[in-house]
Amino acid sequence: MTQTITFIDSTYPEPHNLREFVWSGRLDDQGKLWFDLHLISEDYDANEPDDFEDEETEDDEHTSLAYWQAKDLWNNYHNCILSSTHWSDEQGFPVGDADNPFEFSALNGKTFHIDDEPSLEDEEFAFSIYLAGHDACANHEITFNQQNDGKFHIIWQGDIALLYSGFTEFIHQFKTDLNDVAFDGFYFSKDWSLEKATVEFQKVLTDFENYEFVVINPKHNFPQYKLVRI
Repeated sequence: MTQTITFIDSTYPEPHNLREFVWSGRLDDQGKLWFDLHLISEDYDANEPDDFEDEETEDDEHTSLAYWQAKDLWNNYHNCILSSTHWSDEQGFPVGDADNPFEFSALNGKTFHIDDEPSLEDEEFAFSIYLAGHDACANHEITFNQQNDGKFHIIWQGDIALLYSGFTEFIHQFKTDLNDVAFDGFYFSKDWSLEKATVEFQKVLTDFENYEFVVINPKHNFPQYKLVRI
């Protein structure tokens, strides 16, 4: 299984393996269906030799490119978190509702374009990123291709602004290559009964009969569920 993220033309230009990757979904209280993506990379310097020592870079060039290529800056923040779920439960990107029900079989080969006209003042972004501090990401292009085993190969690329360092231009690029990804399921309000959840999901899924509810906290006295594909 290969799952990597690459920060193009950065101080660490080679692909970084991932510690975590989760592709999930959720149905909100307004009847909108969402996809969420969450990843955590290995440490930036994971492939450096054990006796490697950072060479400090000069700070006299205050440009976004200089920071993008400053190894000591990156190492100060260790690794990357790129996620719609790590910091918020209101990010992600919509994939369907009662007027436009979601068809899972139509996902194969589909590309989503998200936050393609970013504005730091007006937009609530689909994803947040911790790269060299809490930065910003936009212009996402996410493509889903189904493998022969039913899992997915996901290509996710987008642009980054080093916002924490004071730069607002989305001029740096990342690309993920995610093989053998299984969909984790659709989550929903813990206050919903299974009867209510059934009614609500039937409105937004074209093939509800191909899903089932699964307990996500089996040892708890008050079980919670998610909806997974059979």
